[in-house]
Amino acid sequence: MRWMTDKVRMLQGFIAVPQVLALVVVVDVAAYFAGLLYWYGPVMANPATPMWAWPFIPDCPLFGLLGGLGLLMVTAQRYWREEGQARGQRWLWIAAGLALVVWLSTYLPGAPAGWSAQAAMWAVWSWALLIGAIWFRRAPAWLLGIFAFGQIKYGIWTITAWLLYWRSTAALLGAPHFSFDSVLMTITHVGLMAQGIFLLTYFRPTVRGALAAFGWFALSDFVDYGLGFYPSVPEQFISVAFMQWSTIAVTFLLTGVYLLLARRPGATRTARPGPEGASQFA
Repeated sequence: MRWMTDKVRMLQGFIAVPQVLALVVVVDVAAYFAGLLYWYGPVMANPATPMWAWPFIPDCPLFGLLGGLGLLMVTAQRYWREEGQARGQRWLWIAAGLALVVWLSTYLPGAPAGWSAQAAMWAVWSWALLIGAIWFRRAPAWLLGIFAFGQIKYGIWTITAWLLYWRSTAALLGAPHFSFDSVLMTITHVGLMAQGIFLLTYFRPTVRGALAAFGWFALSDFVDYGLGFYPSVPEQFISVAFMQWSTIAVTFLLTGVYLLLARRPGATRTARPGPEGASQFA
C-alpha cells in the first residue's frame, strides 16, 4: 500500500510541473469546444432547447473541462504559494468575465445567426469558469467529487457505447466497424475516466459529497432519458434502452463506491493542510 501511495504522489508531482499541467488543461479545454461544436452542436444550437437544460446536455465535454479545472485547483492548493494561488484565481475571474461578455454578445441585435447559435456553448463555458474562480483556492470535497464522478461516469458511458457499436457492426456486417470516431472517442474517454480516478487521489469523498453527486447525476439521467436530451448515438447499432439503464446503474454504483470511500476506516485526505491544520478540502 505504501508503494502505491508513493507512486500516486510521484504522479501528482509530475502533473504539478507547469508545462504538464498546462498541457492537460489545454487538452480538456480543446475537448470541450470540439465536443460542443461537433457532437452536441445541433441540440445545443436548437432554439427549442431550454436554457435550464444546457448544463445537462454536453456530458463528456463539460466534465472533461470541469475535471481539468478541478485538477488545476487541487494542484494549486497543494503546490503553489499563496501569491500564486491568488494570481491564478484572479486570472480565472478575468477569464470568466470575458467569457460572460462573449456569451452575452451572442444576443446582440444584428449578431450573425451562426454566432447567436453558439450561445449555449459560451454560456456553459462561462458558468464553468465562474465555478472554478469561486472555489479556486478552497475547493470543497463535494464539488471535486461531482467533477470526478462525471468524468468516470461519462467515460464509462462512451466506452460502453462504442463497444456495443463494434459488437453490433460485427454481427451485422461480419466484422467490427472501427470508424475514426469510434476509435478516437474510445481512446480519449479512457483518458477521461482515468483523469476522474486520478482526481480522486487528491481528496476523500464525503457522505455529503456522495449524496450531492447522486442528486446531480440522477437528475441528469432523468433529463437525458426522461426528457429526451440523451447524447446522439447511431441507434441502428446501439440500443438507447441499454445505454439508459446502464448509465443509471453506473450512477448508483459510483454513489455506492463514494459512500464506501467516505466511511472507510483509517482513510485520510491527501490535501495539503490549511493554515490551521485543517484539510483544504474539508
